[in-house]
Amino acid sequence: MAKIKQSKDEFTFSVDNCLGFIANRLVKSFLKVLDHKLSEFNLTGAQFCVLTKLFEEQGLTQTQLAHRLYIESPTLVRTLDRLEEAGLIERRRVPEDRRAFHIFLTEKGEEMRSLLMQKGHEVHEIAIKGMTPEDVMIMKDLLFTLWHNLEQGAEELSK
Repeated sequence: MAKIKQSKDEFTFSVDNCLGFIANRLVKSFLKVLDHKLSEFNLTGAQFCVLTKLFEEQGLTQTQLAHRLYIESPTLVRTLDRLEEAGLIERRRVPEDRRAFHIFLTEKGEEMRSLLMQKGHEVHEIAIKGMTPEDVMIMKDLLFTLWHNLEQGAEELSK
């Protein structure tokens, strides 16, 4: 695995050294391991993310859930369809808006909580292997800073 050994002053753009592309590869690798861990449950990483968000907060509308997961609503709808077919979630109409639905875990979905949290923990442990708790905190802080900077940059560019 290649490591970047250059200072900020001598940085020349390349896909291999670009933080955005490194982050993209990181996400793909993370999801590959997560998908493998979830395969015994017939679940994907995307479905895992929806279920774990619902473990935190049930009854969100599809729009709220998509916003909290930082994904587009059409992408979420397909994932919800699969989770509903598997009997893990149910959609309940919002009385004031016939087009909107609240999303709830079913009993079967709720029963998956401890198993899925364990699988998430296993993947996390694989990802942070060789890192100290301080390294992990620093990494999170740096990634959040990178994300915040890019979100701000995107906002400024759209003005």
